[in-house]
Amino acid sequence: MGTSGEMKEDVQGRIESFDQSVRSLERRLRALERRMSVEVPPEDLGTFPEPSHPPTLSAPSNGEVAKMAEELRRIRGDVDELVSLVQGSLRQDIDQLSDRLDAATDDQNARISRIEEQNRISIGSIKIPVELSGILGGAMLLVAGSLIMAERWDIIRSPYFSFSLAGVLAAGVFVKFYLANKKVV
Repeated sequence: MGTSGEMKEDVQGRIESFDQSVRSLERRLRALERRMSVEVPPEDLGTFPEPSHPPTLSAPSNGEVAKMAEELRRIRGDVDELVSLVQGSLRQDIDQLSDRLDAATDDQNARISRIEEQNRISIGSIKIPVELSGILGGAMLLVAGSLIMAERWDIIRSPYFSFSLAGVLAAGVFVKFYLANKKVV
């Protein structure tokens, strides 16, 4: 995406350059039009003393005006071409990004609904949230409480009992991890 960004910056720079050139030419043409259209009334000519060296205003020749007009048309054509190129490529990029966003949104919505549904069981029309580690922890406490009531301290003190409890909790975590990451068909 870095190349696309650099290309957009390059095209944007070119458009700005053409825009400045067009503005400059338009200003020059307006100045030429003003110089060509300035008319001095005859009564104003006699009120000022004649300078020793009369100023010479050189009106632009028709060739210069035609040359500037041709250059302005060429720049406008280039600007129109760049605008259509930029609009086309930007439209394509926007459509691609929109498609990616739609796909990502659909994927996220599927994941959210899968996560919401995996921790619930249905009893009739009622959905009840179930936490696997909570159920396993409760079952282990019932087993430990039963052993304590039966005064089976030898089992409770055994390292195998502690390892069994840890194994059951680890298995619960792995089952939950598997359920959370399996693909929905």
